[in-house]
Amino acid sequence: MKKISLALGGGGTKGFAHIGVIQQLLKEGYTPGAIAGTSAGGIVGALYAVGYSPDEIQRFSETLDYTKLFTRNADSAPSLLGLGGLYKLLVKYLGDKSFGDTSIPFAVVAVDNNSGKEFIINNGKLIDAVKATTAVPGIFPPYMIGNHKFVDGAILNPVPVNVVRWLNDNFPVVAVSLSAPPEKWNKLPKYTIPEYMPIPQFIVQQFTHMRLGQAVETFTDSLELMTNMIAWLRLQQDKPDIVVNPEVYHHTMIDNVDVNEMVQLGREAVNKSLDRFEGLFSVGRRAGRWIRASKTPAEILQV
Repeated sequence: MKKISLALGGGGTKGFAHIGVIQQLLKEGYTPGAIAGTSAGGIVGALYAVGYSPDEIQRFSETLDYTKLFTRNADSAPSLLGLGGLYKLLVKYLGDKSFGDTSIPFAVVAVDNNSGKEFIINNGKLIDAVKATTAVPGIFPPYMIGNHKFVDGAILNPVPVNVVRWLNDNFPVVAVSLSAPPEKWNKLPKYTIPEYMPIPQFIVQQFTHMRLGQAVETFTDSLELMTNMIAWLRLQQDKPDIVVNPEVYHHTMIDNVDVNEMVQLGREAVNKSLDRFEGLFSVGRRAGRWIRASKTPAEILQV
């Protein structure tokens, strides 16, 4: 098996595609030797890093009940949705496991909303790191660790290529981006209030026809374009060896997706990229990785 480093990008419910990517990479003889994840990539990365197989993660994902997943806790900060149900499930699978329990180097990225700084979290409890990196601003509540008010790392680093390169610069970096490529930006999906949200449909319909509802629609459409642009720019800057781009961009991050469909799209994306895997371990490629070897790319959270 040939070892690679994986940078798993954010994308909300589209993140199930990461499962298929890892499944197919393993089938083709490529083993993740280090993983850095943002948001959904942080969840899949954490589960894999502590020993769950991609098939086990897929089976776990298939049991998710969206009507219970995005519940709010009484002490949650203001947000559109909560993550109470997801947290309960992650406690079941991650428990009190820490970064010291992972079988490979692993880290997540989060942004401190108070300071505006990007943080690498690679110590302490895994559940705390996952909560920090999945806190999509406005949609899910921020997560406090000490004095840090953490939100989704995708704000500054949607696909943490530089972080996984810092974790281990000996392996080629495969970046998995769930964002749309530039040629698809004119077909980005529209955000709608999900059916699984406990809001009567007549209220939803009234809101969408109000001026405020139309303003929110304009904002979310612009936000989707902006996040796709940031992801594309960071990939141009950080230069992973390969970018795997599952065709999941017809969904928004809060859509009620079919897990098996997302997993299959992840597998197909790897298959379409296989010709670019040839030569990853050549002397020339190794020299290029040595030149790009990353110093600490952000502040490290000490817990």
